[in-house]
Amino acid sequence: MKKLLLVIGAWMLSGCVTMPPGQMQITTEQREFIYEYAVPSKSQIDLFKAARSHFALAYGNSKEVSRLEDEAQGTIIGKAIVPWNLSVDGLIITSMPCASYYNIIFIAKDGRARMQLSLLEGAALPLSCGWPLPPKRDYPQIVTHFKNTSDGLASALDSKSAIDKLKNF
Repeated sequence: MKKLLLVIGAWMLSGCVTMPPGQMQITTEQREFIYEYAVPSKSQIDLFKAARSHFALAYGNSKEVSRLEDEAQGTIIGKAIVPWNLSVDGLIITSMPCASYYNIIFIAKDGRARMQLSLLEGAALPLSCGWPLPPKRDYPQIVTHFKNTSDGLASALDSKSAIDKLKNF
């Protein structure tokens, strides 16, 4: 009888153990981000070249990012990896490195450009901890990375890149 009460008690308490909402994988959070740039003094070709140079510097090896370039159309399409840390509620280990893939689409026209970054489901193995998407509490890292990517591109399109600074001698 004691064993039966112990089993029933343990079963009832197990229903009380749930994962906190912040540790659950994202579901309805935004995964597609569109950034627009206005550079009235630059042509489509100038904006395209600035973006291509920026991607080459920002990602180390632009061939790993760029999958398709069309200078005549002002288009760059690629895939990249966004690193993020999985928060762990441990005393010694507080996070684990993770990574996810995202698509990049850049389109330039005379005086303006647009970039779309889309977070993809699926872990970027072997660099990742295995989570296909970040949990809710770690999702802001993705948003920050995307904003920083956009800010870097905006500087490059405004002739404020490392290459532009080096040209001024």
